[in-house]
Amino acid sequence: MATSGTYAFLMNRDGIIGAVLRRLEVIGAGDTIPPGDITNCAEALNVLVKGMVVEGLPLWCVEEIAIPMIAAQATYTIGPGSATPTRRPLRILDAFLRFSTGNDVDLQVVSRYDYNDLGLKTAQGTPNQLYYDPQLTNGVVTVYNAPFDNTTTLHIVIQRQIQDFNLSTDNPDFPQEAYQMLIWSLADELSLEYGAKPHVIAMCASKAKTYRDAFMQFEQEQTSCYFYPSGRKS
Repeated sequence: MATSGTYAFLMNRDGIIGAVLRRLEVIGAGDTIPPGDITNCAEALNVLVKGMVVEGLPLWCVEEIAIPMIAAQATYTIGPGSATPTRRPLRILDAFLRFSTGNDVDLQVVSRYDYNDLGLKTAQGTPNQLYYDPQLTNGVVTVYNAPFDNTTTLHIVIQRQIQDFNLSTDNPDFPQEAYQMLIWSLADELSLEYGAKPHVIAMCASKAKTYRDAFMQFEQEQTSCYFYPSGRKS
């Protein structure tokens, strides 16, 4: 048996749109997609993928960001217009403090209510808790206590946003195993707008759910989960 030996298959934005419109019987094989349809479908595709972050925790959208601590400063902005020029985190999943010796210590990520319930916010010491406010452009991280020197670095594990489709040649900010899910999900999204036949609408809805559920379940860490009383972590 001869196989290709490669794993580099990619689709781009307009390839996904073409596959969707063929499934909706709007165009045939080899037809050119009208510019207006490209615009409409690209907009729907961007709206679709932006909303997918609420369905689970995509593994490829989990990143670690390092923030140097500044003496007596408790609050730090994270995002494109900040001193930490990265994308705005949707949420913080985990956090730890790294000392100059290389040792790490966990920080507890707390809610707004729990942070507000803490004592003197300007008190200095070794940070042991963290509150995150996502905002819209830049996120805001606040640690408690405020660090008393500049020798530590805060590391946060975050869920980032999914990248936009801007150009016809843009590849999805998804792994290859998501392509089937993206095609059928977009077909389901557009089936009413394009006046698809009832049986096509039903098929798109069924396949979109099947592929989406399977993909979201696959894109999770396969590890044990432990539950402890509040305030204890090991």
